[in-house]
Amino acid sequence: MIITTLSDKDLVSRFEYFGKMTLRYRYRVIGLLPEVAERKLYLRRGCASIFEYAKKVAGLSEEQTSRVLNIAPRLSDKPALRSLLEEGNVSVNKLARVVSIATVENEGELAERVQILSKSALETFVRDYRVACVPGHASAEVSLGDKPESESLFKQERKNIEVAPDVADQLAILRSKGFDIDQLLRELLAKREEDIQQKKDDVGKSLPEESGRYIPVRVKRVLMEEHGTKCAKFGCNKASHEIHHTARYGVIQSHDPHLLAPLCREHHELAHLLDVKYAEMHRR
Repeated sequence: MIITTLSDKDLVSRFEYFGKMTLRYRYRVIGLLPEVAERKLYLRRGCASIFEYAKKVAGLSEEQTSRVLNIAPRLSDKPALRSLLEEGNVSVNKLARVVSIATVENEGELAERVQILSKSALETFVRDYRVACVPGHASAEVSLGDKPESESLFKQERKNIEVAPDVADQLAILRSKGFDIDQLLRELLAKREEDIQQKKDDVGKSLPEESGRYIPVRVKRVLMEEHGTKCAKFGCNKASHEIHHTARYGVIQSHDPHLLAPLCREHHELAHLLDVKYAEMHRR
C-alpha cells in the first residue's frame, strides 16, 4: 500500500492536513444547517426531521443540531457573527460562548475576537464582560487592577473570607476595649499597600538600564508579595502563568515592577490581543 511507503513525517503531515480539512468542511456543513432546516429540504430526502437528516448526512448528534438551530436566530440581526457561522470560519462552540453578550453594536468586535482567541480565553473574556456590566459595548478590556462596576464579585469574595480563631479572638478583645476594628484593618491594609509601593520604587530604581528579557528575581518577589500566586485580574482565581508587561517591553525595555503584573494563561492571551489591536490602531 502507498501509505506504508510514507515516511513518519509525511504520514503525520498528511494526517493533520486531512484532519484540518475534515474539521473545516464540518464547520461548513453546520453553517448550512439552519437554512436547510428553514426550507425544510430534509423532507425531500425522505427524512422526518432536520435532526434525522443531519445525523444521516453529516453525523451530527441531536444536541449539536439543536445548538446550531438555537444560535442561528439570535444572530439574524448580527451579520458579522452570522457570516462566521454560515461560512464555517469558526466552530459553533465558540459562537455559543459569545452569543449571550452579542448585540448589534458590539457584534463586529466580537466577530474579531472569536476568530483570534482560544476557547478558554474567549470564556474568560465573556465572563469578564458580564462582570463589568457594560451594556452594548464589547471592549471589556483586561484592565489590570481595575475593579468591576458590578458588586457581585465583591459579595462572593466577602462570603469566602475567614480568619483563624486566634485572630478572631484578638479582634474581639480589641473591639471589647472600644477599638474601631474596621478602621484598624483599613490602616493595616493601607500600610501594606504603602510598603509594597515603596519596595516597587526601590526595586525599579535599582534595575540596570539593560537587563534583557529576563525578569530579575527581586522583581518577581515584590510582584508575588503584591499579588500572591494568582492572576492579577480582579475576580480571577486562576494561578498566574506569565508576568505581563502592561507597557510593551519592545517599546520601554524595562522590568519596572510598576509596569508588570502576573496573569493567568487566558488573561495573558487577552492582554496580548489588546497589544496587537493597539499597534494596528497606531499604524493607521
